[in-house]
Amino acid sequence: MIDTPRLHVFGCGRAGRAIARRLVDAGRVEPGLIVNRSLESAQRAADFIGGGEPAEALDDRVAGGWLMVGLPDGVLLDAPGTIARACPQPPQLVFHLSGSVEARVLERIGAPFAAVHPVRAFADPQSAAARFEGTWCVAEGEPGALERLRPAFETAGGRWLAFSARDKAAWHAATVAASNFLVTIHGLARDLAERAGLPGDQARELLCDLQQGTLEGLREASPRAALTGPIERGDAAACRRLAAAASGLDAERARLFSELGRATLALAREKRGARTGDRSLAALFSATSG
Repeated sequence: MIDTPRLHVFGCGRAGRAIARRLVDAGRVEPGLIVNRSLESAQRAADFIGGGEPAEALDDRVAGGWLMVGLPDGVLLDAPGTIARACPQPPQLVFHLSGSVEARVLERIGAPFAAVHPVRAFADPQSAAARFEGTWCVAEGEPGALERLRPAFETAGGRWLAFSARDKAAWHAATVAASNFLVTIHGLARDLAERAGLPGDQARELLCDLQQGTLEGLREASPRAALTGPIERGDAAACRRLAAAASGLDAERARLFSELGRATLALAREKRGARTGDRSLAALFSATSG
């Protein structure tokens, strides 16, 4: 018989709502107490999850269940004692969802602890919950907590990956570079496409398809092997036209384009070695940045 604990949530924001809903829908937990900044916010979270009791504070009922902490990184780092005091009784286990904060910040609560970082964007909880299947769930913490959490997340559709992080800040930076920076680059690309005269909806579809193809290539090859284009080829004429197009952007985006150009040139050198024209290409992108 599978134990079905109550899942109590302390800080049920976008990620917390999506994760709680998946765990509840999978039948691995039952909704429990939900504590947010306001009862109104907690009620909205309960409505999204499909159950749960909005509360102003945690109470002794947490002792028989699991506690999921969905607080921002700054709160986790700056006030671990405050979190422990907010929990009147130790739960069966406690875990947080941060990608950059170590699980041990929850140690004072006095229960087996873990950190589970679902590697997915949670801008829209509804979409994140619907598309959770196959999401990597990168976890670290005490073995007892990890052993109980793994089957729950896998039943909910997650792909479990336990690791002992040497530097969780570096791990979080990797996910930000892969996801958040990709969004920023896509915004830059869409601005340029629309500046060229391509309608916004067509620009979105075309550029998303292009990026998806690039990502599929990176699944099979290293960044150096996957790199192509005028900078990698050392095509000075094409690069001059790129720089001219970027100069029509606002100053901040023009600098971003130039920094990316220089970084791409450095990667190209790693791939095919230095060429005589590389210095002029570097100067070209530096001039655009200026």
